[in-house]
Amino acid sequence: MSSKIESILDNLKAIKGVHGSALIERFGLIKGQALPGWIDPESLAAMVTLILKASQRATKELEQGEFLDAIIESKNGKILFTEIKGNVLAVLTTVEAKLGIINLKLEAAKKSLAAEL
Repeated sequence: MSSKIESILDNLKAIKGVHGSALIERFGLIKGQALPGWIDPESLAAMVTLILKASQRATKELEQGEFLDAIIESKNGKILFTEIKGNVLAVLTTVEAKLGIINLKLEAAKKSLAAEL
């Protein structure tokens, strides 16, 4: 993992309400991660890959165009997914996380990561 990718993911993790983030190649390989110890990066990568494939298929078959991003909300937080040049950036948050702030930082991170990939 490049130090630039690591730095970008660490910056996302530093946002209030963000547990961590990971950049995952579309076949499940982890390109970088800044996750808390209680999250297994390999398991996250496998789940993210499945969700990405299902989301891409759904948007295509329902004629909604190219998949861009998704949010899964649960009792304990949110998982945000966004595609970047065939990779997916996953961000895990708390329930209290402010999505407006996270989305602003996420857009900047996407641009920086796209330049690195």
